Amino acid sequence: MRKSALLILIVLLSVSSNMAQSGEKVNPSESGIHRELSGGFVWHPRGLGINVKSTSRKAGNRWRVLDFDLVSMRHIKERRIRSASFSAPGSYFYGKLNATYFLRAGFGYRWDLSSKLYNNTVAAKFQVSAGPTLAFLKPVYLEIYYPTPDNQAGFLVSERYDPQKHTDQTVIFGNSSFFRGLGETRVRAGLNLKANVQFDWSDYSDQIQSVEMGAALDFYGREIPIMAFAQNKKVFTSLYICLNIGNRW
Repeated sequence: MRKSALLILIVLLSVSSNMAQSGEKVNPSESGIHRELSGGFVWHPRGLGINVKSTSRKAGNRWRVLDFDLVSMRHIKERRIRSASFSAPGSYFYGKLNATYFLRAGFGYRWDLSSKLYNNTVAAKFQVSAGPTLAFLKPVYLEIYYPTPDNQAGFLVSERYDPQKHTDQTVIFGNSSFFRGLGETRVRAGLNLKANVQFDWSDYSDQIQSVEMGAALDFYGREIPIMAFAQNKKVFTSLYICLNIGNRW
């Protein structure tokens, strides 16, 4: 996946150099359009998220882009587990230290490769952007079962996962509430680079209905601790798909 994402990112970036030299003709029906605002749903192999994008026309088919993503990021070794020790257990990811989310801000350009001359046609666009990324690391809390002294009953205690302490999986009932440990979230700063192609099939020139397919790279100065007992990374590459809707004016 990492090699594929890097290859696609390089190909898309090479296309951008050609787009910068392309013509500046504008479809007459879109000559009055100067701004766009859209939002969308993001899927990538290790998580989900949302996207918000604002663009403004600079000249002809070239647009300036301000792009934001908030996506979850799972470790490739994550596996969901249900304990066999309880009749109705919850689920958890054994060894997971932190629930991780990337907040990306991207500044860049978009080129319109083709315009919608008629209804029921598709407009193609190419975009490249780069900027800062923040990784939010929310510690994982688990519901741990403790028996009473007479072993006739027991109770659950919410505890922050500790790989040195919580080695007995038979007493792990499942994950605690998502909000448990929210105040202990840590933040790591990094950089991101994105490139994508977009296909817009909306029926009207003032609307956006598009699918975006691209590659993203996130780089941090040190490893992001998502899992225990596994190698964590400081460079993340991913392919993604985003469905967007919005308006143009």
